[in-house]
Amino acid sequence: MLTFLKLGIIGLPLLLTSLAPLAQAVAQTPAQAESKTEGTILIMDKDNAQCSLSVPGEGSGELIQYEFTLRDSACKDVKPRTIKFDKLPSATEILITDGLGCSTKEGKSNFWIKLLTISRTETDWFEFEDLVSYPKEEIIAKGLEMVDSKYKNSSEVRDKAQCVRVITSARVDPPTPVPVEENKPTPYQGLKPHDLFTCGLHQVMVARSNHGDAENGRTFYICSTFKQASTDLTVAADKWSDSFKESDGIYFMCPPGKVMTGMDHSGDENGPTKYRCSSLYSGDKQLSVIWSDEWSGAQQENDSSFLCPKNSFLVGRRHIGDEKDRTIYRCATAQ
Repeated sequence: MLTFLKLGIIGLPLLLTSLAPLAQAVAQTPAQAESKTEGTILIMDKDNAQCSLSVPGEGSGELIQYEFTLRDSACKDVKPRTIKFDKLPSATEILITDGLGCSTKEGKSNFWIKLLTISRTETDWFEFEDLVSYPKEEIIAKGLEMVDSKYKNSSEVRDKAQCVRVITSARVDPPTPVPVEENKPTPYQGLKPHDLFTCGLHQVMVARSNHGDAENGRTFYICSTFKQASTDLTVAADKWSDSFKESDGIYFMCPPGKVMTGMDHSGDENGPTKYRCSSLYSGDKQLSVIWSDEWSGAQQENDSSFLCPKNSFLVGRRHIGDEKDRTIYRCATAQ
């Protein structure tokens, strides 16, 4: 908060919305796309439409999160009624929840299920409302243990799951990660909402403020450089997303391993929006980006100010409706 206020942007409101600390965050690694798939989680809706989620092999030590609300999710249009586990490696942790961003916090989710494979696991189909009702620490199928669950009414679990997190065991303990730190923030003020904006050289977006409508309002950004220990981080491999209608309520997230470095919007709330996402490097090493479990609280778009917590940056945004409707953001750290 103090970092933002010290910048002294003229006319920028002092009231900013912060996220909860980036606890229980999600490691999104550049290597995920190249990891060898060993198992699959299959999900099916009441009309037999299916989607599949890949599970890395034993010893890979990976964490992969599948969020069904994201527009590129294979499960975006599937209402999860049943689930099946196929050839999952031993010592795989599985979290299933209806919480945005895989949140399990009170008020952020209505149910969650935590499972653990204790040997190579293949199961038949489970109804979600049956799966959630198994007692804690019970073996529910060969090689599959119910670690714990939380729900109020099992029938409310039906068709509601929207996030699955998978963590595979590692062959060796990974080295202690070195977190990144914010270095030199720079304010960009007085822009129009429909102006194409990109951060400066090797900067990442950490804050955005918007006041007024899409045609006549003013938008402010803060971008910052970052460092890891004594090394200044660099930004490369910039790529713009596809455009989509601003008012459609798309949960936009930069791809795994990417950070937000630009935004472009044209016209009113029904006009197109796109984002520039980039890779973050320490020397020649691409850093892992760690998504927060939490989206920010909602703000009215035409009177909004948002700043990511200290040492974090923007990776996601969602707006629905016109300028008087809600906008939320999502932040991340890197290591």
